[in-house]
Amino acid sequence: MKKASETIMAKRLLITRTHGFMIRPFFRLRARDYAFYSVPFAIILFLLAVGGFWFALGLVIAFLMGMLFVYIRWLQGMRRSWPFLSEVMNWEKIERISENGPLT
Repeated sequence: MKKASETIMAKRLLITRTHGFMIRPFFRLRARDYAFYSVPFAIILFLLAVGGFWFALGLVIAFLMGMLFVYIRWLQGMRRSWPFLSEVMNWEKIERISENGPLT
């Protein structure tokens, strides 16, 4: 997974400012990463099911459900705090970063 540069992060913030913090575009933006991370887990689940390791299969599924729960709660928290964050951000500086690159 590539690290997002400051320019890319600034552009994403401007898009979020325009449309609001929506969960669906957030997932769509990271769909390739989610698919990349899901393939190894799918292989592990398949191998555990074929091998008959039901307890281990249950543990992996419980781990995945816990990760999903925490991630969705984080997204909901970000959605609730977005109105405040959008008020305290320096949007002029973010616009300059999105056009010209990092200010450092």
